Amino acid sequence: MTDTTGKKLAVRCAVLFVLLSCLVTAANGAERVTLKIGDPPPPFSLQDTEGRTVTAPGDFRGKTVVVHFWADWCPYCLEEMPVLDNLYRQYGKQGLVVYAVNVGQGLAAARAYINRVNITYPVLLDPEGKTAKSYGVLGLPRTFFIDRKGTIKYKLLGEASGDTLRKLVLKTL
Repeated sequence: MTDTTGKKLAVRCAVLFVLLSCLVTAANGAERVTLKIGDPPPPFSLQDTEGRTVTAPGDFRGKTVVVHFWADWCPYCLEEMPVLDNLYRQYGKQGLVVYAVNVGQGLAAARAYINRVNITYPVLLDPEGKTAKSYGVLGLPRTFFIDRKGTIKYKLLGEASGDTLRKLVLKTL
């Protein structure tokens, strides 16, 4: 086998792994919950990686909130998180709050990633995926933009560019 053939095979295997991971997440008992633009976000109470509890909608009141569902095996999630961190740093004083909800993993997996890339916004833990299920998350990444009135203004499924994330944050602020 040539080196080029081996690289092509490795890339195909990696793509297949990501697709299968998404299917496993989708098949993980998620009911067909469809949140619409204008709906309030489902309530939840989750701990962050520091042991603090974040409660929705209570902690969302009067703020622009981005809720980003992710896992460390999802390459698109990992690409978006530093972009969201830059937006959080830039617009936090204007009321932007970002919550990354780690789905189906534990504290160690979440901390390993956020420490490696220096994420400064709160990372919440949803190890059993119950909150993801209540949001209708069938694949990752999944991102919700919630306005100051407490309603879902935008939602994204799958990969989003930095420009798209920035535009939606600015439209939601």
